[in-house]
Amino acid sequence: MMEQPEVMPASAGSDRNAAALSSMPRRKVRPTILHVTADYPDLNKPINTLAVKNFIDANEEVVHRIISLNRTAVPWRFRVTDGGGQGDPRMVSIRYAGFPLGVQLATSMYVVARLSHAIIKRQGWRFDVIHAHKFTFEGLAAYWLSLWTGKPLICSLRGEVEEKILRFKPHYAPLYRHVAEHCRRLYYVSAWFRPEMKRRFGVGPEKERFLPNFVHVPHIVPRAEFRRNAFVSVMSFDDKRKGLDMLLPAFKQVVARVPDATLDLIGRGAPERLQHIQSLIDGDGLTGSIRLIGPVEHYELLGRLGSYAGLLLPSRNETFGMAYIEALLSGVAILYSSGTGVDGYLDGIQGAFGADPYSPDSIRDAILALITKQQTAREWLLNNRSDVLARFDSTRHIAAYNGDLRELIKNSSI
Repeated sequence: MMEQPEVMPASAGSDRNAAALSSMPRRKVRPTILHVTADYPDLNKPINTLAVKNFIDANEEVVHRIISLNRTAVPWRFRVTDGGGQGDPRMVSIRYAGFPLGVQLATSMYVVARLSHAIIKRQGWRFDVIHAHKFTFEGLAAYWLSLWTGKPLICSLRGEVEEKILRFKPHYAPLYRHVAEHCRRLYYVSAWFRPEMKRRFGVGPEKERFLPNFVHVPHIVPRAEFRRNAFVSVMSFDDKRKGLDMLLPAFKQVVARVPDATLDLIGRGAPERLQHIQSLIDGDGLTGSIRLIGPVEHYELLGRLGSYAGLLLPSRNETFGMAYIEALLSGVAILYSSGTGVDGYLDGIQGAFGADPYSPDSIRDAILALITKQQTAREWLLNNRSDVLARFDSTRHIAAYNGDLRELIKNSSI
C-alpha cells in the first residue's frame, strides 16, 4: 500500500515563509518630502540663494520632490517646466502670474496650489510630508495642498519676508492663523522671529524648531594671528538694507578715537553705486582708513577672512546672514544687528557684538567694544569653535529634522 504523503496544516507553509522573510534584512523605506519653494535656482532664476538647495542636498536620508516657484507680472510669460530646465527629475518649475508687492497674494497662491495639485497627479508623485520654505508665501499654497492631499504640513520661517507680509497685510491674519494652527512643525531660519509668531498666533514650543542656513565648514580656516583694528564688511552694495549708510558715519567716529582703525568693503555693486560710495569715503576724509575693494570670489574671501579683527555688518531686515557664521568659525568677531539676522543664535558667544542698525552711535559703540575685546574675543572663538559649530552643524539639525519627519509620518498613518 502506497504511503500517503504527510498533510501539512494550511498555516505551516505561510509560517515558514513569514519566518524566512523576517530573517531577511529589511530595506529601509526613505520618507518623501514635497518642497514648495520660491528660493531654488532653475531656468527662471538661475542665480538664486542657495540656502534651500544646500539644505535639500545635505539631506540624503529622504527622497525629495521640489516645486520651484517664480512670479512674473506678465501673464503670457507663465510656464511650467519639468526638470526645472536642468533635467532634474525631482523638480518642476512654475513661473506663475502675480501682482508685485504681494497684491492679491492669497489668490495667486491658491492658483499655484491648484496648478501644483494637477502637476502632482500628472507626475504620479507620492510623498509623506509637505515642506513650505516660507510661511507667508509658499506656506499658503502648501496649506491648501496639505488640506487636499491629507499630508502633514511643515513650514520654514524667514523673518524678513514674514515680518513684512504680516505687517502690511493685517487682513490676512485669520488665514495665517489657520496656516499656523495647521502646521505640524515650524522651523525658524530666523530665530529672532520666534517671539513674533508666539505673540500673533500663540504658537507653542511643541511645534517650534531652529533650522539655520548651513555653512560649508571645510573651506573655513581659523587663524590665531590677525591684524589688530582691521575690519571688513561684506555685502551687496546695491542693497541698501545692508546698512552701509549707517556704518560709514559710525566708522568715521571710530577713526576719530582709534586713528589706525581700517575697514575693507568687499562686494558687488553697479559701477555708479561704487562710484558714489567712493565719493562718500573721500568726502569724509576716510580715504586712508576705508578701502573699497569690490567683488572677491567666495573661496578667496574665506581665505582672507581670518586675517581681520572683526566683521562689521549692521544689516536691516536680514533673514539670516551666512557671512556672520563664516566669520565666527574663522575666529573673527562680528558686529551684528539686534532684532534681525542671526540674532537669537548668538547667546553666550563672546565674539558677537549687537547694535541697533538704525543708529550710527550704537554701531560706533559696538565697534569700540569689539576693539577693546578683539584679542580675548579671538581666543574665545578659537577655544570654543566646536561649541559655535554645533549651533549651526548641518548633521545635527538634519538628524533632528528627520526625526520629526518619522514622528509625523508615524502619527499620520495611525
